[in-house]
Amino acid sequence: MTATAPGPTADSLRKQFFVIFSDPGPRPQELVGQIPAHLKYLTGLEKRGALLMSGPFLDTSGEPGPSGMLIVRATSTEEAAVLAAGDPFHSSGARTFRVEEWQVHQGRIDIAVDFSDRSYHLR
Repeated sequence: MTATAPGPTADSLRKQFFVIFSDPGPRPQELVGQIPAHLKYLTGLEKRGALLMSGPFLDTSGEPGPSGMLIVRATSTEEAAVLAAGDPFHSSGARTFRVEEWQVHQGRIDIAVDFSDRSYHLR
């Protein structure tokens, strides 16, 4: 993890995450068959607290495109790469990945959970 010197962002959150960019790989024909295993793998990462968010990039019509992104909690780029490599999309060659360390400075997440109907509102 990189250290940040005091400066204009000294009062901001400066929380470290890792972004995994997932793009078409050498065997795109493997993608559809890997979807159930991919979703199971991501659910496992989510349940153990490693996955913050994930999903596809949308094309101009609003449909999922060929690429996606995951934001994970890890202690190093290497650990994040191990998480990425374990995704069946990547291990099958359906997609390739690139890991970048990311530091959050600003933003806001509002979440409301209604217990009565198990609904949530994310804003």
